[in-house]
Amino acid sequence: MFENVVSTSYPFGIAFDSVNNHLYWTELSSGRIQRCNMDGSNVTFLLIGDRPTSLTLDKKNRWLYYGQQSLPSKIFRTNFDGMDKRVIIENLPSYVYGIDVNVKRLYWMEFQTGDLQSACFNGSDVRTIVSTNAKSKNWDIATDGDFIFYTSSNKIMKISKSLQHNPTVVYTDTDIINGILLYKQNGVKYGFGTKSNSAVLYTSSKKTGKLMQSSYYIN
Repeated sequence: MFENVVSTSYPFGIAFDSVNNHLYWTELSSGRIQRCNMDGSNVTFLLIGDRPTSLTLDKKNRWLYYGQQSLPSKIFRTNFDGMDKRVIIENLPSYVYGIDVNVKRLYWMEFQTGDLQSACFNGSDVRTIVSTNAKSKNWDIATDGDFIFYTSSNKIMKISKSLQHNPTVVYTDTDIINGILLYKQNGVKYGFGTKSNSAVLYTSSKKTGKLMQSSYYIN
């Protein structure tokens, strides 16, 4: 069951800080990056970017990474309060609509090509992980071990990041899904039934201007 967490202006990327229970998001039209508590209270402005899209959090080092809808495109890094902004990767040939961090590497989806890319946190060692062949359809991504979840139009897909497997559909909505976030609950009850292997699924929709939440169980 979905519930409205917070209403925003053109929400795009979302990320969750499980240490401080903060939900972060970007607003494409206004350029704002903001955060709030997980129940939608205490909305806090962080910074203005150039058409910011996807974002992700490096919780260990307390860094926030975000992409942009611009050509050539860049990936930026700031701290969790929006300070110390710097360019990590530049001159990308495609909009960055999906970005995530996992085990010392940064991952992002190139919207126009459908290619999933990866690099070290300092922008070196850029690699193509997998080509989905879904041009101008793939949006946000979320990594979970050896798998990557990504939104493609109104669907959430799951694919292995190490092998060229075909993606599988795990969720379908009536609206285009622009943002996705998975985080393990560890059995903690938060407004819905949970298990030890459960995760909360947050999705954002530009059409409705809302951040929504539901539950999804990791296989």
